[in-house]
Amino acid sequence: MSEVKVWYMTEEERLAYIKKHPIKPTKKLNGSSYVNVEWELTRKKKKRK
Repeated sequence: MSEVKVWYMTEEERLAYIKKHPIKPTKKLNGSSYVNVEWELTRKKKKRK
């Protein structure tokens, strides 16, 4: 197993990083979550019967 390295950042570095790499919201695709997949599988089984 490899060694874990801890990386420390000053507040100014953190803010500069966030400014350079902003978090962009994305649209959630249909069926993209595990919950939706599980629901689809159970729904299909009920329809077949």
